[in-house]
Amino acid sequence: MLAFGGTVVYYSNDGGNTLTLPVFDQFVTGTRWQGLLVYAVPPKAKAQAVADLTAAVEAGALRVGEEAGLPLHRYPLEKTAEAQRAVQDGTIGRVLVDVGDF
Repeated sequence: MLAFGGTVVYYSNDGGNTLTLPVFDQFVTGTRWQGLLVYAVPPKAKAQAVADLTAAVEAGALRVGEEAGLPLHRYPLEKTAEAQRAVQDGTIGRVLVDVGDF
């Protein structure tokens, strides 16, 4: 679900370089698409985004986890290779790497 005039932000792909969209539908809904290179986001902005998302989850605005149909799979930083394999193998849900404080 996306509100009228909403923005879809993408930051990754599955190895392809093509995105195909129904153009008319984007006009009618006022949808905006924006690519985001996470590495280019300043650290302060990343920290604020984490804080804002955490607050939204805690307030119940964003549901996550098994009960919301989006299982979370957590890996410590030293098991990042295992996390990457889980993504490549099509794990259902979100694969998270805990990096500690930043």
